[in-house]
Amino acid sequence: MTRNSQVNGESRYDVVVVGAGPAGLSAALILGRARRSALVIDAGQPRNAPAAHAYGFLSCDGMAPGDVLREG
Repeated sequence: MTRNSQVNGESRYDVVVVGAGPAGLSAALILGRARRSALVIDAGQPRNAPAAHAYGFLSCDGMAPGDVLREG
């Protein structure tokens, strides 16, 4: 990701993402690719840890757009 800016000695970010689960990390990845600075904050205690499977998010990084559409 891009570096955060400094204003009066304080760090500044374009976006703060709360949660480092699949959605939060995906958001941070896309923000970084868009050359935005992002700070990801996470408590380290995933609420879905007891779940056997993860559902409800699309994960096709690096696939051709047509392939993503077809798979979706």
